Amino acid sequence: MIVKRRGGMTEFIPSPQEKREGLVRDHSFNLIENLHHRLSRLEEELGLPLDEAEACTAFLEKMKQDESQNKEIHTSLITGESPGS
Repeated sequence: MIVKRRGGMTEFIPSPQEKREGLVRDHSFNLIENLHHRLSRLEEELGLPLDEAEACTAFLEKMKQDESQNKEIHTSLITGESPGS
């Protein structure tokens, strides 16, 4: 994090590495989900058991819910409101 101070104001600027990490984090879930859907279709077409695919679907759904809660908490901390209100 790069910190700039000017006349009593403090500005926090993400470093290039932090920007890259944020970009990867934001898009990695969509990439994993896309790969999962492709593999699930292949497994289904080949007649393979879908137990693992269903378990992965449940896991991805749980990750999506957790990420939504994290974003809600983050937004509430910025706005000063309580989460869920």
